Amino acid sequence: MSYVIEGEATSRVTYQRLMWRYCQEGDVDGATKVLEKMRELKMPVSEPVLNALVMGHAYHGDTEGAKAVLGTMAGAGLKPSNRTYTLLACGYAKQGDMAAVESVITKAKEEDSDLTDKDLLDIVEQLALGGHGNKIEQIFPHLHKSVGYNQEVYNLILRLLNKQQEEVAKNMLKTMPKAQNVEDTMFKGAFYVKHLMKLNKPVDAMIQSYRDLQNEGLIPNAIYIATEAALVQGRSELAQKLFKELQKDGMEIRQHYYWPLLVQKGKERDEEGLLHIVRHMCNEGLTPTGEALRDYVIPFLIENDTPQNIILKLQVANVPTILSARNVMIELLESGNIKAAAEVALNYRPRGQYSLVSRPLVSALKATKDIKSFITILHVTSSNYQTPQEDTSNDDLQADDNESDEVGRIVKNAVKVIAKDNLTEQLLSSLLSKGLRISTTSAEQIEQYLGNNMTTNISELLSQLTSAELEVSPLEVVRRNPTTRTAAQLETLLEQVISKDGNNINRLRKQVLSAYIQEKNIEKVKSLVENFKTTDFDFNLSTLAQLFEFYCENDEIEMANNIKVEIDNKDPNFILNNYKKILMAYAYVRANRVDEAIKFLNDNKPEGENENSTFLLNSKSWQMLNSLADTKNETAVKEMTKALLDNGYVEPNNILLGPSIKVHLLKDDIDGALKEFENCCKQYRSTPWKGELMKALIMKEDANKLQWLADLSTQIHGEINILHDLVLAFVECGRLRQARRILETPGLHMKQKRLHDACERYVDEGKSEYLEGLLEATKDLSHIDRSNIFYHLMVTYCKADETDKALGLWTVLQEEGEIPSDDFLLYLGNHLKSKNRDIPFVIPETNVKAEPVQKSTVTRKPSEKAKKEQPTSSKNEVSKQIEDLIKGGKPKQAADYALKNIELGVIPKINVLKFLLKSLAEEGDYEKIESIGKHLTEPMKKNVTYDNKLTQAIFSRGNGAQHMDEVLNLLQNTNDQDEVEIILRKFPRSTALASAVQNSELNAKCQKAVELAASKGITLPANLLWMEYVLVGNDKEANSIWQKYLANANVVIFRRLLQESHLRKEPHIIEKLIENLKSNKALPLASIGNAYSRLINFYILENKINEAKAALNRAFESGLTKDHINESSIKKLQEATGQKFD
Repeated sequence: MSYVIEGEATSRVTYQRLMWRYCQEGDVDGATKVLEKMRELKMPVSEPVLNALVMGHAYHGDTEGAKAVLGTMAGAGLKPSNRTYTLLACGYAKQGDMAAVESVITKAKEEDSDLTDKDLLDIVEQLALGGHGNKIEQIFPHLHKSVGYNQEVYNLILRLLNKQQEEVAKNMLKTMPKAQNVEDTMFKGAFYVKHLMKLNKPVDAMIQSYRDLQNEGLIPNAIYIATEAALVQGRSELAQKLFKELQKDGMEIRQHYYWPLLVQKGKERDEEGLLHIVRHMCNEGLTPTGEALRDYVIPFLIENDTPQNIILKLQVANVPTILSARNVMIELLESGNIKAAAEVALNYRPRGQYSLVSRPLVSALKATKDIKSFITILHVTSSNYQTPQEDTSNDDLQADDNESDEVGRIVKNAVKVIAKDNLTEQLLSSLLSKGLRISTTSAEQIEQYLGNNMTTNISELLSQLTSAELEVSPLEVVRRNPTTRTAAQLETLLEQVISKDGNNINRLRKQVLSAYIQEKNIEKVKSLVENFKTTDFDFNLSTLAQLFEFYCENDEIEMANNIKVEIDNKDPNFILNNYKKILMAYAYVRANRVDEAIKFLNDNKPEGENENSTFLLNSKSWQMLNSLADTKNETAVKEMTKALLDNGYVEPNNILLGPSIKVHLLKDDIDGALKEFENCCKQYRSTPWKGELMKALIMKEDANKLQWLADLSTQIHGEINILHDLVLAFVECGRLRQARRILETPGLHMKQKRLHDACERYVDEGKSEYLEGLLEATKDLSHIDRSNIFYHLMVTYCKADETDKALGLWTVLQEEGEIPSDDFLLYLGNHLKSKNRDIPFVIPETNVKAEPVQKSTVTRKPSEKAKKEQPTSSKNEVSKQIEDLIKGGKPKQAADYALKNIELGVIPKINVLKFLLKSLAEEGDYEKIESIGKHLTEPMKKNVTYDNKLTQAIFSRGNGAQHMDEVLNLLQNTNDQDEVEIILRKFPRSTALASAVQNSELNAKCQKAVELAASKGITLPANLLWMEYVLVGNDKEANSIWQKYLANANVVIFRRLLQESHLRKEPHIIEKLIENLKSNKALPLASIGNAYSRLINFYILENKINEAKAALNRAFESGLTKDHINESSIKKLQEATGQKFD
């Protein structure tokens, strides 16, 4: 403070503040010195200066001195303000002198300086701080409770609570009037409760305060509000005690109340605290559900401990062992650790709960291909093993009414994820070894899914798996279950019983015979049958039928016939079921006695009402017909099919009729196949091998017969379905132009589910070339959502470990102005992480289960017109109408109709909206585009490439120069990277930029924008302009831009060059592109490989095979390998040349 006394140049305000500080500390002498200095400097003594002196005297007990200051003010011609009187009254209040306080308040009124609510509340605060809280009510009559009163009391209460003046704070709370325009809510007084919690009082004292507030009616829901606040703040001890208080008030405590506490303990890495809460929940009869364990408990515990220890810890916390084990197993499956999950399953036997286990089990199989562990878990889940602690009270539990249906459903899904790896047979064999049965429905669905990949072995396994006689084998290491004896052991036991003249010998003989039948020991079965005939063993009809089936399956035709004679002799009315008759016919077929097989079926045709056709029957019939087809004996196939169908053994369907077509195709007899196909269509309304026939005719380029086939199929499946079939067939044959022509058919609406199913099938089969073709065929077709194709192609690349190609797809999306879906970015981002590759985009955030986020919906305030009108059309109807108007050449009417419905809350489909904007852009109608843009959110604008369409419209109208001036001005006036990126969205692309480079003025402006963008670290505009220069043949400008901005760029986009070169049939564009790409050492080799691949495809399409071979050789010579070239390109070249390229 010495600088003031020494006379340093100091402002009046500084002196006032210094004086105020002295007075706050009670240093009146110091304040007096400052005042003297101010007078010495002839500074005016204002009211704030004298008010400070009043405070200095009054707040520190010298009220007389304070009053004297008022006299000084009068002498100086200053009238005391309400603030002066307040400070004096506060001094009296601090001493508890209410008479003096009243006197000051009265004096202020007389002087027309009434104290405000804030002034009076300051007096209340000083009364409380002076220990005179019992006197505050004497101030209440003077309160005005004017506007802002509640806020002032709110602030006072917070200060009082901070200074432990809780009683005074409560009394002040009572004075707060209820707002007239606000209804009572459960959270009235919440500010008081929450602030009280911040003071860190002892838990019990805090709860008592809340209880008092509630009992006195000040805050009716104080306990409830406090509980919510405790949960939000993660204060577990307080929250659990407050739960008790809520129960006293009659409120039921639900399990999910504890979830925020579990989340908090997980965040704090407090294992002991987490388990304590779980134990507390169990003690309160609120055992955590499986969902709670999986979301909030097990993921934290499993980071640092073994599965067995986790189950033990949860057991100590009173969680049922089976409940813990099941959910630990599921968590392990979710993380792909199927082997550890199988160990848990074997150790703890968590049976049932198929709906919980199914998805993670199949996902883990897909990731690991660990069939053994998969079967182990499925075996345990479907076993009948009972434990002492079945969690029957748990909410996850459900009734497993039909084991075979559930097992079949899981197996069907498993087949879908491993079929492409040729593991289906291994899976089904392992399943059979455990005795797990599947439903016939599931078996049929598996057969349908496999289609042409179905083999005789798989068909046989499916037949066995649907057998009603299949018994589940015992689980491993279950000691109390007796060990199943082998046939040899049973035979030894039989001999021992016979030697001792024991009982039940014939029953034991039946067991021995059945055991050898199960083991397929033909010689032993024959020997036993002959042996038993010499004893009193009764070969009843059941045993004879079993022997008949056994001999048929093992090609013992004569023995089977002898058994049939025995059956007829024993009971002439006994009829073998159709399945056994088919087995006999199949035995004849395998023995190359086809005529006898057909005669047997005709002679023993079903009589009366036919049996229901079962999967076993259909499966065995197909196996027999398929084996005949493989011999290329079309007559035998035809006659056998006729015998089966005409005699009523089976009903006709695509699968059973398939061999009738297959036998002709194997002989390359297309005409015969088509004739048989026509017969199937007309006689049975079936279309067997339709897809294969289509592809065969496409490869033979027989358009007339293909049209005939399509017309015939249309009568059964309808035109739309057959057009879809043709599209996929053309794509699979590499005929993309023909596929595109169909897709461009007016009025054709591509079924997204059909497209999705095809994409998934291609992914399962690893057919990236089909997905590439589908992507190419659907380009620029607004009515088709291509994001699904992009996603599945990227997944296929990732699975094939073709990371560069997967990343290249992201680049393609940028080039085409498409916005990658979150699923696309998430999958690709995680793949790049796993390969330790740089990620050139931000991976979308995913919702974390442990911290659920409340969903919110943003809605716009509707216009008055929209409020009166209600939407009368659905989203699909509006989208179709817009599309029809555009195709009818009425884009403006389409825009008006779209705007009207958007205002009513009906947003058209994104692909249709994009089609509309594109049409308006071509017309140059940027006003309509801007009108629509006002109703679009930022994400929607990105999805429909709004900025690109608007820019194109402006250029189409001829306003490109003004537009570029605006872009240049904005770029010159900002250095913020985010702003630059937003501005560059307005930089022209494709059509707009192509027109700009033809105009010298616009060309110069675009070049200027490129320079500005590059100076700010963004080369995309340079890349776009370079492509247009290449396309117009301006090599000088193209080379200049390449050398300046792209020669060392990490990413170069060039898809437009590839497309245009194909459309123009100018391969030199790709050749020029390749030379440029080679000069950039920062680019991945896969980018150069992509360009070479398109060049090879171009030459093959033009039937210039030698040029294609030369292009591939140049690629190899430049350092590329087979891995850098698209697999489909090499495959096409191999098919065209008949040679392999390594």
